[in-house]
Amino acid sequence: MVRFIGRRLLVSLPVLFLLSLLVFLLFKLIPGDYLSEMELNPSVSKQQIDDLRQELGLDRSLPEQYLLWMGNLATGKLGYSFSQRRPAADLIWERLRGTAQLALGAFLLIGLVAIPLGVIAALRVGSWIDKTILWGSLIGLSLPTVLAAVAFLYLAYWTRWVPIGGSDSFLHMVFPTLTLALPAASFFVRTTRLELIDALNQPYITAAAAKGLPQYRIAWHAFRNAANPLISLGGLTVGGLLSGAVIVEKVFSWPGLGSLTVDSILNRDLFVAIDCVLISALMVILANLAADLLMAINDPRVRQQ
Repeated sequence: MVRFIGRRLLVSLPVLFLLSLLVFLLFKLIPGDYLSEMELNPSVSKQQIDDLRQELGLDRSLPEQYLLWMGNLATGKLGYSFSQRRPAADLIWERLRGTAQLALGAFLLIGLVAIPLGVIAALRVGSWIDKTILWGSLIGLSLPTVLAAVAFLYLAYWTRWVPIGGSDSFLHMVFPTLTLALPAASFFVRTTRLELIDALNQPYITAAAAKGLPQYRIAWHAFRNAANPLISLGGLTVGGLLSGAVIVEKVFSWPGLGSLTVDSILNRDLFVAIDCVLISALMVILANLAADLLMAINDPRVRQQ
């Protein structure tokens, strides 16, 4: 198992390095920055701006800036947020908790609702229950995230069931979590159904049923064999949740990493924008690493790959 984890880490590190280089170059190619806008302020002298550029290393060449940024990143120094007037690290970790809450809530809905519904549909294939679940998941997949967010926003406004906007209590995250989880949960329902139907039609399941094995044990063995694609899908889902969080957080005024990324780009807050994108990429890599580990635990054959 240790060798398996080591191999996966060796693959992940070059990917993370290339992503950091690509993200840094893309943001550096954007003309201007926050200090450029400060030059328009008559109360700030040119000497003050030049001093800031020198202090932050923005007057150096691109390779030197990249190495300086990576060195600071390795020591936990994520730069400074000019628009928020505070260290970028404090701001990012604060917002990261908000996005993590939504993502965790979405995964709980997937595990406690979507996957069981997919199992029920597979065990009752062709019945009205199966057709109802399929139609419901199709609607969830077809509904754009923006439209779903606006619909839940209007529902919150007219029903007054939950507060609108903010993150002061648990009730504030109900509709944002539902909006974020809807497309991923719908996809999990359909994938679980298809994978379990395929597993239930395997010869070993037929043999187990012929020997009189109880239905629940047959379903459990079939589910374990269908679990690997679901675990792999779980790792890939993190990227979709992070991209969906950008829309959800802006619509519901939820203080998370997605809304911070958009605001930082619009405000040309260079350090914060780069750090947000890179941390999001790191979360996707870690999620896929965790998915590989879970697959190796569930199926020993994966360790040999």
